[in-house]
Amino acid sequence: MKKIAIIMLSVLYIQMAAQNGKIFPTIIGETLDGKAISLPIKNNKKTIVAWVFSRSAEDELKKWLNPLYSTFMDKPKGKPAFGQTVYDVNFVFIPLIGGLKKIREDFKATTDKGFWPYIMDTDKFDMKLQADLLGIKDKSVPYIMVLDKDGKIIDTQSGKYNEDKEEKIEEAVDE
Repeated sequence: MKKIAIIMLSVLYIQMAAQNGKIFPTIIGETLDGKAISLPIKNNKKTIVAWVFSRSAEDELKKWLNPLYSTFMDKPKGKPAFGQTVYDVNFVFIPLIGGLKKIREDFKATTDKGFWPYIMDTDKFDMKLQADLLGIKDKSVPYIMVLDKDGKIIDTQSGKYNEDKEEKIEEAVDE
């Protein structure tokens, strides 16, 4: 049983590492507040992309949203607290809400408007192709990727949220 667990973890690690070093494929869409967006974002900042390739992975991706938003996007008013890191990054959350207007509208209705500028609808984009381009085999889990300012993937985390994974994302952003 222990050998099976080690093998499964090794396969997951190899799959995550397979994306690192690749240029993130171009994706065009719009945010939930109606603004056009294209990835990778070319504004001389690193970008965090949290996304899924199946509707079944969306619930797990939603568990990443609040912690990632709090860490990377929620800026303190005034001067940061002692020891508080303030990040200057792009953040994009990509659920699979495209294709059916009702699904998109239901998602909007249950999502805080403060998140809308960071949520990308890829209605007319082939997400299966994006997964294939990146060599993603397990489409049942969410993926969080850190892109450098040129759009190269420098870190990939996947699966359920935990603080260790978030810490690895922070380390990649700090590099």
